[in-house]
Order: sequence, then C-alpha cells, then structure tokens
Amino acid sequence: MSSAPGSPSLKTFLFAYFGYVFMFDAMLAYAIYTALFQFRGISVAEIGLLIAFWSATAIILELPSGALSDRFDRRWLMVAAPLIKIFTFIVWGLAGSNIWLYGLGFLIWSAAESLMSGTKQALLYEHLDAAGRAQDYEKMLGRDNAAQMVGIGIGSVIGGFVATYSMDATLWLSIPPLIIGAVLGLFLIDLRRSPGQSEHSADAEPEGSYLDHMRNALADFRANRALPFLTVYIAGGLIVFEVLDEFDQLYYLAVDLPIWMFGIVIAVEVAAFTGISIIAHRLKHFTAMGWLLPLLAGVLLLLAAIGAGPVFVIFLLLAHTVRAPAMILSEARFQHEMDGASRATTTSALVVAQNVAGIAVTLTIGFLADAIGILPAYGWAGIWMLPVALWAFWGQRKGLSVMGGGPETKQTVDPLPAKGKPIRHPDI
Repeated sequence: MSSAPGSPSLKTFLFAYFGYVFMFDAMLAYAIYTALFQFRGISVAEIGLLIAFWSATAIILELPSGALSDRFDRRWLMVAAPLIKIFTFIVWGLAGSNIWLYGLGFLIWSAAESLMSGTKQALLYEHLDAAGRAQDYEKMLGRDNAAQMVGIGIGSVIGGFVATYSMDATLWLSIPPLIIGAVLGLFLIDLRRSPGQSEHSADAEPEGSYLDHMRNALADFRANRALPFLTVYIAGGLIVFEVLDEFDQLYYLAVDLPIWMFGIVIAVEVAAFTGISIIAHRLKHFTAMGWLLPLLAGVLLLLAAIGAGPVFVIFLLLAHTVRAPAMILSEARFQHEMDGASRATTTSALVVAQNVAGIAVTLTIGFLADAIGILPAYGWAGIWMLPVALWAFWGQRKGLSVMGGGPETKQTVDPLPAKGKPIRHPDI
C-alpha cells in the first residue's frame, strides 16, 4: 500500500518528522536548568515542587489537547508547540530568584508538550499505516527516541560548555532550534485532511465531537485489559526514570562532577540510549525482557546511589540505558492495542497517568533528597524497580506482555461511535 493521493511520500514525512523531534529537544538549557535553579536560590525541595507542578499542569492540559488533536488538523498543533515552548526560556531568562516565574515557565512548557505528545505518535502511526507499514512502528518509535536523544545530547554538550561562561545564555540559545522545529512542522501533513485518505487509513476520523473522542478513549481502556496493564507498567514503573532525569544534574553535583562535564555525560548517555533505541525493536519477541530490564535498571540505580565519586555516574548512565527498550516497546505495544478511532486522546490518557504518577514520584524524591540526601533517594528509586519487575512478570504469566511482537488477542466491546458515524477498527 502506498501513501494516500495528495499526501507527501512517507520518506519526506519521516525526514521532516525526525528533524522536528530533534529540534524540539535540542535545548542548550537541558544541560543545567535544575542546577541553574539551585544556583539562583531555589532549594531541592522547591525544585521538586516545581517539577510536580509541571506534571500537574500536564495532567490538566493533556487530555483536552489530545481531543483537540483528534478533532482538528494535527499539523497546526505541531507547528504551535515549539512556538509556545519558546516563551518558557524567555520567562526563565527574566525570572531571577522568583519561584513563581519558574512555575509559569513550566506551565508554558506543559502547554507545548501536551499539544505535541499524543499528536506526534498519532501522526507517525497514521503515516506508517497509510503506507502499509504499521508493523514498523516499533522500529520508527525507536528512531523517534533516538532523534530526541541526539537532540538532547548535542544541545547538552553545547549547553554544558556555554554554561561555563554564562548559564543565562543557555536559556536564550535554546530558542533558535524551536523556530526551526516550527518550520519543519509545516511539512507534517495530517493524512485525515488529505484528499482520498478515507480509502487508505482506518484511523482517518476527523469528524465527531470533542467529547466523543474522550468517550472513545474510555471505551478503549474498558474493552482491552492490556491497556490498563501497560499503563500501570509505564506510568507506575518506568516513569521513575523520567523523573530522575530532572534530578540527574543534582546527582552530578553530589558526586562532585565538574559543571563543564555535565553536557559530556549527558551526551554519553544519549549516545548509549540512541544506540539501544535503534535496535530495541529486535527485542520485541523476548517477553522476559519486560521484567528483566527494570530489575537490572534497579540494581544499577542502587550501585549509582553509593556515589563515592564521579565514576559512579557510569552506573546511573547504564540504568537509564537499559530501561530504553522496555520504554520503547511498551509504548509501541500500547499503540498496537488501541482501536484507533481516537488514537491521540487514548495516548494522552496514558500521558495523564504518567503525570499523575510523576507528581507522587517527584515529590517523594524531592523530599527524600532534602531529608536524607540525593544519593539515598536514588537508592530508593532503584528498590522501586523490584515491584515493577514483579508486575511485568505476573502479566507475562497471565498472557499480557509489555513488549512488542504484535497485538494481543483482544476481548473488546465496540467503542462509542462519533455522532452518526460507525467506528472503524484498523487492521493492525
């Protein structure tokens, strides 16, 4: 099956898509922003509160933005996201020691991320599906993660060196990549809006009310037990590493890593994460990896928590790296399990769950770090990986894999249809 008439070729779309993903996260400020907060007088507990507030705002914005993505043209949401994100760095550049302005910056960031998150995955899946390549979604999601991490890595390396001379400059120099990202977003055509697309994609469903998409997403979760199982695994388990990313710069300070090396360490992590992301799809048939990988990552976090010197950063980097296949393949599995009529909204529901759990994890780590130190807090994060591994092991025994390898046999009920229209079920 080829791309739909009137739509760009898959090759053109993927070029623009991966360029967009790269630019959206090629931020120089990523290397140092939590360290910058601390140097400007914000305490570790307050940093934890700010990150929790970030998650809370994402919860409020994520589902509505997912429904908007299902209802309106996805391309314009992708263009708007990086333009909105620019204002985060403008606000932070002017914030000084005002914690409220940092909170405003995170609110703006959440608005940008929520417009992009579910929209991005839906666009990628729909273009692959239209080209008859839905089975390549895991591979492309791995490349998506790789493009993101390369962007973070390059931005962080440059940001680390720029921060040696001026931390403030990293904020202002984070703006140009976002402008380029917005331009690339213009090429991310929403196939549902292309002529003749209804013949080529079962997910082409622009009609239906805002609330219809919310109801379709709820029906997906109620109809397929794999979706809540995967949500617990991703949002209740792997989210720990997403939260730790925000505290890693404080970990670097705790083990006496020089600031000029922050970007280099992040680049090494990115290189490892990128490599494993690209080959992650090859592991999708090894279902035991669903519990072995978080277990191994937990052990590595415990070793990192010893923190007797900069060399222990190696264990932290390895922990972040080995969780990559579990994250990529479980998220791909989630996409395969959906019926697809309101794909962006259902994906946003997962993101909401991640942010709800992220608030609890962020506050816990932040207050633990304040009370007993950042290193012991990382140790407790490692211990949490044991119940996560047990959850995946239990699911495997019950026939619920967190890895890829094709969709589960579903016990479904029909989602609620959009007004006057039947729901189409894609053959994934």
